Amino acid sequence: MKKILVPVDFSATAENAADYATDLAYGIGARVELLNVFQVPEFSPAAASLVWPLEEYKLIEADAKKALDKLVEKVEEKYKKAHHEFGFKAEVFGRSVRGEVEQEISKYFAECKMNLVVAGLNRADKLTKTLMGSVARKIIEQEIPVLLIPAGYRFKKPKKIAFATDFSHSDISVLCALAEFAKPFNADILITHTGDSKSDATLHKQETEEFLNRVADRVNYRNIYHRHVNSERIKDGLDWIVENGQIYILAMVHRKHSFFHRLLKGSYTLNMSDHIQIPLLVLPPEHNIPM
Repeated sequence: MKKILVPVDFSATAENAADYATDLAYGIGARVELLNVFQVPEFSPAAASLVWPLEEYKLIEADAKKALDKLVEKVEEKYKKAHHEFGFKAEVFGRSVRGEVEQEISKYFAECKMNLVVAGLNRADKLTKTLMGSVARKIIEQEIPVLLIPAGYRFKKPKKIAFATDFSHSDISVLCALAEFAKPFNADILITHTGDSKSDATLHKQETEEFLNRVADRVNYRNIYHRHVNSERIKDGLDWIVENGQIYILAMVHRKHSFFHRLLKGSYTLNMSDHIQIPLLVLPPEHNIPM
């Protein structure tokens, strides 16, 4: 059984991500686990003002559990209304723990053998601010596959998934995993590469052919296509493919010195609300865990 982990803080964005994950679970036959991480001030004998009474801690814990149970019930009810005529029963579970959010997510992901994290992303946030200093950014750095859902984005059966590549050899294993994700939906995978092919057309053609030949040999999936986007700036090329390619999910690999890494750490000031209007699937390098 595949497992999808959804971090929740009881915001509308997190609830929407939970709804998306549940609909996604219906398509791939997975269970959904909602994880709420609550925090309390640390105990410090040297500063009496920071001592947190045990009764108060228990109250916070009880409130978090009550809110989580309510959210699980709410997500299940919405799922039943949307899919009442089908026989598949959504498996939605909840757990509330104390600690640092990104650490607990990473720990839970590993110990419970999860396959994917689905997390909400506020539309007003900027990529450089949100992913550089937020929980999502830290999760990505720990090489955990994350599907980021823009605020208010409702689930749509993915008919086409764009996979942005720089022709790295390790992207082949990632494509194998992505193909397993796409199969239940019979979705097309559009391999896209952004760059200025005019500067060295011969070299670009050779790189493209070699990569696509490796894909044909290794990836057991027929609905794979390729499209080059001619653009000097990666950001502009990705913008174009999202806006004009009828894409439902944009998939990228996060590795040091990759173009995704440069989007985060380079001179780009990319606004999430302008660019990521569709779900963004960020995969670790050489990702080969079945999804």
